[in-house]
Amino acid sequence: MSGRKARSTATAEDQETAILNAAASEFAAVGARRANMDEVAAAAGVSRSTLYRRFPNKEKLLLAVAVDAYEKGMLRLEASVAGLGPREAVVEAFATGADMVGTDPLLSRMVLEDYEVRGVTASINTLFIEMVTDRVAATLREAGATMPDDLLHQAVELHVRLVISYLENPATDPERATPDAARDLAQTFLAPMIY
Repeated sequence: MSGRKARSTATAEDQETAILNAAASEFAAVGARRANMDEVAAAAGVSRSTLYRRFPNKEKLLLAVAVDAYEKGMLRLEASVAGLGPREAVVEAFATGADMVGTDPLLSRMVLEDYEVRGVTASINTLFIEMVTDRVAATLREAGATMPDDLLHQAVELHVRLVISYLENPATDPERATPDAARDLAQTFLAPMIY
C-alpha cells in the first residue's frame, strides 16, 4: 500500500467551506496567535498544499474567516428584523448582535478576547464600517424608514461606530452586558434616531 494520501474529490467550494469551518473552530478554540495551519488542514480534510494554495498565510485565512463570520452575522441580523418597522428593527438588531457576540465562541473570541484579530482586521476597519452601514441602511429602508438617504446613512454609521465601541470596550457591569440591556439601550437612545 502506498503512503500517498488519497486525492480529495470535494469541489473547490466544498474544500473552501471545510477550511473556513475548521479555521473558525481553531481560531475560536485557541485564538489567532496559537492557531495552527496544520491543524486546520487536518480538520478540513485537505492537504497543506491545498490550504496554502487557497490561503497563503494565517493572516489571509483569519481575514477570510472574519468576512465569513460577518456575512453569516448579517444574514442572522436581517432575519431577526424581518417584518419589523424601522425603529423596532434597530432595537432587535442591536439585541441580536449583542447575543451573537455573547454566545458565539468565534465572535466572542474575535470581538472581545483576541487582540491579534483586531490587528489583522484593523486594516479593513473603515471598509467594514462602510459595508455594514450600507447594508443596515438598506435593511432599515426596506423596513420602512422614510428619512432622507444621507440622514439615514449618517444615523446608521453612528450606530455602527457605537456598536464597535461597545464591543471593544464592554460594560464592566454584567447586568449591562446582556441582550435585554442592549435592547433597552437601543430602544431608549438609538431607535429614536430613525424615522
